[in-house]
Amino acid sequence: MGIITQPQLIVKIMQKFKDQYGSTWKSRLMYIFRRILFMMRSWFFDVEYRSVPRQWIEEFLEYWKKNILPNLHYEAEFFDCDDFARWFIFKLREYIHNKYSIWYNGNGETLGVVYHNGELLGGHAWVLVVDDTEEEIGRIDFVEPQIGEFLDDNLNSSDGWHYEIQAVIV
Repeated sequence: MGIITQPQLIVKIMQKFKDQYGSTWKSRLMYIFRRILFMMRSWFFDVEYRSVPRQWIEEFLEYWKKNILPNLHYEAEFFDCDDFARWFIFKLREYIHNKYSIWYNGNGETLGVVYHNGELLGGHAWVLVVDDTEEEIGRIDFVEPQIGEFLDDNLNSSDGWHYEIQAVIV
């Protein structure tokens, strides 16, 4: 288990942004503007964030898919993506505390937009987790709680959705 500071967390999240600026002043300005908007929209409540072994997150994902997800049903406006994300975060923290006696604060809600087949579909919420792998302590990963899976490094889900980060609440 590790600990990363708030500035480290912010930098690691911003590294997940895939936009690159080109040679025009407009594209460079948009690159900077997107990061300023991210900082203005986001809330970072702690100075330090605890990371846990990725294996613990993977264990929880199996538990989530087997025991919790089958009992949750999407209902537009009343139990939709933000509710799935918040419920996932609560149950993840509870699971890790009960099983490992650790208060795990290295997770939170990610807000942004999703695309499917290149088409913008609208706003969405999913989950950020800070985990440890053999290669990296304090790695930033994202989970889509509605399918109970990690997003890949390009912020794509296994079912063909692409996610674009706009803000986090951690």
